[in-house]
Order: sequence, then structure tokens, then C-alpha cells
Amino acid sequence: MSKTARRARIAAVIKSLCDRFPQTFDRDGPRPLKVGVYADVLAALGDAVQPRDLQSALRAYTSNARYLRALSAGACRVGLDGKPAGTVTPEDEAVAKKRLAESVNETAPQVKVAPAQAVPEESPIEPAAENPKPPVPSAPKRLSLADLREAGRRRREAAA
Repeated sequence: MSKTARRARIAAVIKSLCDRFPQTFDRDGPRPLKVGVYADVLAALGDAVQPRDLQSALRAYTSNARYLRALSAGACRVGLDGKPAGTVTPEDEAVAKKRLAESVNETAPQVKVAPAQAVPEESPIEPAAENPKPPVPSAPKRLSLADLREAGRRRREAAA
């Protein structure tokens, strides 16, 4: 299955969760989910969704930046019925902040800035076209069957 098709299936599962359980799943302002909500959803939906697709959809839903920001210590977790089902612990909040920071670092463009080099004023700056690029080290030549046979023949002659 292609990556695009898999993402489409996951998006469809999330949409169906939002439609079926609007008091629990909300894409605009997600609330912390009850610990173990996977088993509850799987039991409620039965064969309507594949377990692997549900697991992937919940992973995508709970990896969303909005959801991670909603995980603050003491916040109320909700079950499928929308009723309180526990609270977010400080450890959960720390993990969410770490995941959020990692996701921001992954999406930020990686720009390497070269250190500034001092150029004496009296030396002219050469155009880039005149500066040859350093040679790229080439990979070692792969030996053909004929090359291997020749090497074996030479070894035998040297040993004799």
C-alpha cells in the first residue's frame, strides 16, 4: 500500500472517530484522551475498523501539536462518552513537551551557517567559476568475473 493511500485511510478513521464520538475527538480543540481509549474504541466500533488502522489513527491524533499542547498537568482526560476519566500527570506533560519540541526541531529547516572568514582587503576575491570543486572520491571499482579469474591465475603462478 502506498504512503498516500495509508495516510488517506488514517485520515478517514480519524474523521469517523470525530463523527462518531464528537464529545471525545475534536480536530480543532482536542482534549486529553483517557488512558486505554484504544480498547474502548475497538470494542465500540467492532469490525468497522481494522485494529492496525485504528492504532495508526490514534497515534496520528495524539501526535498532533494541538493535542500535545492540551496535555497539561492536572487537565481532565475524557472517555468515549465525554465524561472525565482521569487526569494528566506531570510526567505525561513532560513527555508531551519533549515530543512537541522534537517535532518542532524535525520540521524546522536545518540551516548550516559557515563561519565568517577574514579576507585581507588587498587580496582580490576570485570568482566562483575559477575555483575548481574538490574532487569527489570515487567508489572502488567493482571487480568482474574476468578480473577475479585473472587475480586467481596470478596468485597460482606466484605460488608455483
